[in-house]
Amino acid sequence: MSEAAPPSYHPRSSVASRPVSVLPTYTLEEEAPAPPPAATSEPAAARPNIPLTPAPKEFIYEIKNIRGKPMITLTLLGDPRLGRSVPAFTEGANITGSVKLNLKSPDPIESIVIFVRGDLVTAGDEEQRLNFFRMRKYVWRPAMGDPRAPSEDGTANWEEKLHGEYHWPLSLKLPERLEASQGGGEGNRLPHTFAERFSRACTEYYLELRINRRGRFRSDDRLMTQFGFFSMQQPGRPSLLRQLAYETNAPVPTPLSDPEGWHALAPVQIRGMIFGERSVDTKCTVFLAKPLCYTRGTTIPCAMTIETADTQAADVLAAITSSALYLQRCVTCTFKGTATDFSPCGQATWWPSPDGAAAQRHQRHLMGEIHLRKDLHPSTAIKPFRVEYAVAVFPPAAVAFKPAMAGSGPLCTQPVEIVTRFAPGPRPIAATPPAYESPDAAVNRHYELSEAAPRIGLGIKLWSSGGVGG
Repeated sequence: MSEAAPPSYHPRSSVASRPVSVLPTYTLEEEAPAPPPAATSEPAAARPNIPLTPAPKEFIYEIKNIRGKPMITLTLLGDPRLGRSVPAFTEGANITGSVKLNLKSPDPIESIVIFVRGDLVTAGDEEQRLNFFRMRKYVWRPAMGDPRAPSEDGTANWEEKLHGEYHWPLSLKLPERLEASQGGGEGNRLPHTFAERFSRACTEYYLELRINRRGRFRSDDRLMTQFGFFSMQQPGRPSLLRQLAYETNAPVPTPLSDPEGWHALAPVQIRGMIFGERSVDTKCTVFLAKPLCYTRGTTIPCAMTIETADTQAADVLAAITSSALYLQRCVTCTFKGTATDFSPCGQATWWPSPDGAAAQRHQRHLMGEIHLRKDLHPSTAIKPFRVEYAVAVFPPAAVAFKPAMAGSGPLCTQPVEIVTRFAPGPRPIAATPPAYESPDAAVNRHYELSEAAPRIGLGIKLWSSGGVGG
């Protein structure tokens, strides 16, 4: 995303317009410990300290006086890795910055207030907004006393006008969860910023600085800017054996060798024709790695057991390298009507399982993984807006096998969560490169004909044009 100049403002009412481009997505990784310094004769004090995280980026917004000099300055410190044109903040971090005044004449300022709000915005004949989050913090008011040395106890009372230069540091702690009085629903986490080109709904966050004045004919000043909010949820720890595999760069243990580390879906029955000459009945059991919560930019480890009395059919079905398992996303907005966007966003890649040698004659075992794009929006749930994910099982698209119920939809689904942070412990390691294949024809037809398919751009893609980049 190219660097963009800060939006321009005008005295007395200054509101940043909505950026044309979508906020970038980013998987904020926990910083690795610094490597030990290399052996050198140079004194330790002479070696520069390299910071593990970049310095905050300043975003400056101003209101100027009639002489063109800054009269009110709002500075916000954002994470440069998350936003270039607007500030962005992560869950659990404070919104920091400063407020400065440069008043050339006495000014009857009654209060200086910061407002923060989050809105659900829906497109249509006219834009509709639902406020799901709001908070307020006073930078200064007369009850705080001397504006150059304010007190939070509220026992003082400042009666003079403000004149000259003033500087207040700014620090706001966003809550982790919404309150019952707010539109998002009590107990729900603040949602990750959501903005997609063809989506009917988006979530937006705004910060406003308001300078209130005494007197009927005195006008107030406002500075407003949009900012990005990044949720920071993470999965629980995987099984000890899977952690050991990641630590030693070994293959992920199978359901047979690590039964505690896998969740088995209900077995599904698949009926079809093999080589167009005889019908076969197959039982298919899919396994997903526990916990059922995964970090975008990594993979969903999966496994599959195929059982059928027809050994030739078992070999045919076990020869698949993709298909059968998909990650699907459902975006639902029930504010001012109901709109749903339902589409696949990931596909499993398969290879023979090490358990194959121990399999019974009519069984075949496969291991696999679903690659997760780095720009997947994390799971979100506020009262009128949800982003949900599920792993869907379809009949395998195997050569020489034609399922009897092709195109009728998934045989079963398993809800899963997508988050932005890595689980505690060693990082997951993918066994295969990301796949760029499209869904097979039957799966593609199901999503295109679904009542919940996107209304615009029905050409379904599993991967963005930028591949797996964030």
